[in-house]
Amino acid sequence: MIARRWLVSLFALAVLAGCSRKDEAGGMAMSAAPAADMAEVQAPPPAGAAGMAAPAALQRRYLAVHHTLEVQAEAERVEALWRQIQARSVEMGGEVVSAELSRGDDRQPTASLSLRLPPAQVPALFALLAQGGELVNTRTDSEDKTAEVIDVEARQKNLVDARDRLRQLLAERTGKLADVLEVQKSLTETQSQLDSMNGQRKALAEQTDKIRLDLTIHTPRSVIERSALAPLKDAWHRLGYVASESLAGLLTLLAALLPWTLLGVPLWLLVRRAWRKRRAARAT
Repeated sequence: MIARRWLVSLFALAVLAGCSRKDEAGGMAMSAAPAADMAEVQAPPPAGAAGMAAPAALQRRYLAVHHTLEVQAEAERVEALWRQIQARSVEMGGEVVSAELSRGDDRQPTASLSLRLPPAQVPALFALLAQGGELVNTRTDSEDKTAEVIDVEARQKNLVDARDRLRQLLAERTGKLADVLEVQKSLTETQSQLDSMNGQRKALAEQTDKIRLDLTIHTPRSVIERSALAPLKDAWHRLGYVASESLAGLLTLLAALLPWTLLGVPLWLLVRRAWRKRRAARAT
């Protein structure tokens, strides 16, 4: 029984050592590629001595691209454009992460959207925005996720190999129940780690396989809103709120003083009455 446990332990150490070597190999296999907006690019062949150059392996870069857009549209077009973008995004194979439509104190609508679209459908969305409004501001950010993807995929492969070996060992194990249970425990732990890696890879795919777009749609700002009168307009809209807030503060102060007033007034009357009696006694 002790010998079998030693065999299981040695097998687990061998699996872990193999995983470590594969992780290191996966990490060393990563090389930098030139910057690109999205999708796949080819890594250039490394410079070397003539006659010794070898063709470089093709490597895909995984970029998380994020567009932030600001669109102006007439008040009566804001809600319609907001709904149209949502419908078209779903038709183009994208997803609507969040959507909000609100009206301010001046009843001017403002809409916001957060989308994820396939890269090939982004130009179609820009064309839709140009038809329904005016794109006044745009910003594009990208984050290279290549290292993370390569690391996760290497760990996935190592865990799959380890799981398959443990399954084979479990199928061939005909010894005592304790040895079988020990192998089963190692197999369960390996499968749990693999499920976690699969979840991380799926989350990375959501970031790199689709483009994230955050849109804000609002009405054109008037000259008055951009002038020196804007603070006066804001103060007028806040007048009722400030007055009610001041009244609430006064009521809070009165509520805090009321117990002390009920206790202090009788006490003051008693002290005053005693003082008058003492004063009258001295006068006589």
